Amino acid sequence: MPHWVELLGRAGYIAKGVVYFVVGFLAFQLAIGAGGQISGARGAIREIGQQPFGRVLLGLIAIGLIGYTAWRLVQAGKDTEGDGTDAKGIAKRTGYVISGISYLLLGFFAASLALGIATSSGQSDAGQGFLLGSLWGRIVLGLIGAGVIGAGLAFGYKAYNAKFMTKYNLAEMTEKLRTIALYAGRVGLTTRGVAFILIGGFLLSSAVQGTSSEDVTGLADALAVIASQSYGKVLLAVTGFGLMCYAVHTLMQGWFRVFNVSKL
Repeated sequence: MPHWVELLGRAGYIAKGVVYFVVGFLAFQLAIGAGGQISGARGAIREIGQQPFGRVLLGLIAIGLIGYTAWRLVQAGKDTEGDGTDAKGIAKRTGYVISGISYLLLGFFAASLALGIATSSGQSDAGQGFLLGSLWGRIVLGLIGAGVIGAGLAFGYKAYNAKFMTKYNLAEMTEKLRTIALYAGRVGLTTRGVAFILIGGFLLSSAVQGTSSEDVTGLADALAVIASQSYGKVLLAVTGFGLMCYAVHTLMQGWFRVFNVSKL
């Protein structure tokens, strides 16, 4: 019987994969003129809620995302990945906690929609506006932007060295599945890295200029910037496809990932 942390982790990867697939699919649809929209994770969750049995699906997504948070916290606290306690290891483990908190908030959002107690479609940028109100706030915002850029570069490096393949139980995968995992991971991580670099770059720019008039604070904003460029529809189609690849990568982790939790 799998450990309870493993069950929550697998459910979390699958829920996360579903959300990113919806984001990518909607962007791809928009790019090819087949409907769709530019949407971030919250928009994707709203879209899921509009499907048949939407509230049930939202409940499952919420459980999965909260389970992903539990897995991230165990990763950080128990060092299941063997990252250690040097500066690099602490940075990675801190990243797990930050990631877990962000998906916890997303899980609560899905749960609130499932229960019918969240109706707002907007997202507040009051936090960024508050930080821009002082020199120290702008410094903090600049550091956040630099950190997001660093995370984007890290995604690109992961795509290049394909070390993510070591996280799979390769013995349980056919050669075809290994190939899909490799290419979906590389394309997906690269795409997510580009989005992070865009978001971080605009946060850093806002901090330097002291204005949030051109906010890019999330995935939907990054997609909007991509769509506004020359050949925007082509770029948006490529990005949407890349996000769907990232979703496949995440879904495969939910099925085949090794969870080092047997000694917990």
